[in-house]
Amino acid sequence: MNSSFEASSAAAFVFGALVAVLVTALCFQVRIWRMRLEHARDVETATQRSVNQSRSTLKGQIAEQMAPLLAGFSYEPADARFLGDPIDYVVFRGRTLFGAPEQPAEELEIVLLEIKQGQSKLSPVQRAIAEAVEAGRVRFEICRIADDGSLTSTAWEPVRRRARASRL
Repeated sequence: MNSSFEASSAAAFVFGALVAVLVTALCFQVRIWRMRLEHARDVETATQRSVNQSRSTLKGQIAEQMAPLLAGFSYEPADARFLGDPIDYVVFRGRTLFGAPEQPAEELEIVLLEIKQGQSKLSPVQRAIAEAVEAGRVRFEICRIADDGSLTSTAWEPVRRRARASRL
């Protein structure tokens, strides 16, 4: 009887251990299944967010290029030149009228123009450019290419015209 008790105890122990292993494996499988499901949802959410951001960026880029054709654009569209980055436009205000008798050369104005949609803010680089313009850290240079392919850059200086009285 003692040996049958030991055999049944051993069988119960083995059966219990087997059940414990199966329950543990099942719990891990359920956990893995949940993690995969959560991961799939996270990937879907990230993909949707990325697509929405791409659409928003693309719409913004299209709007930037269409801005001169929209009502309320303060300049002649022909005066605006698109750069895109870091500033959207360089506007040569008065360029289309340049040379006309009613438009003296002194009235030509150069504007760096950034187009923003909604509540968008200037990037740090755009803010630095605006500050450089405001501080007068802007100049016009002429870069000449020599026959040997070398470049020389010089700051433009206006030609000093002698007063008419000194020529007489």
